[in-house]
Formats: sequence, structure tokens, C-alpha cells
Amino acid sequence: MVLENFRQAAENSWMGIYLKILAMMIAYGALVHLSNLLGFGEMPWQEMPLTWKVGDIVYGILDTLTAMGLWQKTVWGIFGFLGAIASQLIIYTVFIDYFAFTSEQHQTIYGLIGTELILLLIFFVLFVTKK
Repeated sequence: MVLENFRQAAENSWMGIYLKILAMMIAYGALVHLSNLLGFGEMPWQEMPLTWKVGDIVYGILDTLTAMGLWQKTVWGIFGFLGAIASQLIIYTVFIDYFAFTSEQHQTIYGLIGTELILLLIFFVLFVTKK
């Protein structure tokens, strides 16, 4: 039932456009994680905290796959998006002290949380209204 609802939602015109926009945004996130892995981030790879390294690897892979799935308007792409958002909301709220060490980093994460909540809200509005 849920799978069929997501499949039908992906075919709606506005949702289809939104999934493409999400795919581009998430592909950008994947590029950020890849650039961090290559040492072009805030600090050299060797000096990064372990949590940042693990996050870059996990979300680099997850974001890449999710962006591809969303671009193709697949159900697994939608689940990838929802899973990535849910996991980031958990780690950035419950475990924020493992990822943010300065007040500037806390502010950046709060901005990410706000952005993710807005993206999620738009998704659910389009899903419920069947646009």
C-alpha cells in the first residue's frame, strides 16, 4: 500500500518536479562529502574527527544513490531521501555534540535541520495533496 502510494505520488506533475529538485540538492550534498573525503573540506581529512569521517563516507554513498533514485522518480529514491533526512535529524539533535564542537558549527547544523524540515514539509504537502 505505502509503496504504491509513493509510486503514484512520483508520477504526479508537481511531485515529479520536486523530486528532480531534491535530486540536484542531494547530489550537491554528495559532492560536498566527496570533496571532504578528498581533503577540500573545513580541515584536512587526517585531522577530521572520526564522526565526520564516518558521516562523509556514509552520506557520500547514501546521497549519491538517493540522488540517482530521486532523479529517476523511484520509490527506493524516496525511501533513501526519507531515511537520510530521518537519520540526519537524529544525529544532529540527539548526538549533536559528536558532530559540532564550536558555536559556529552548532549554528550550521541548526540551519541544516531547518532546511531538512522545510524539505520534508514540502514533500509531505505534495504527497498529501497529490500534486
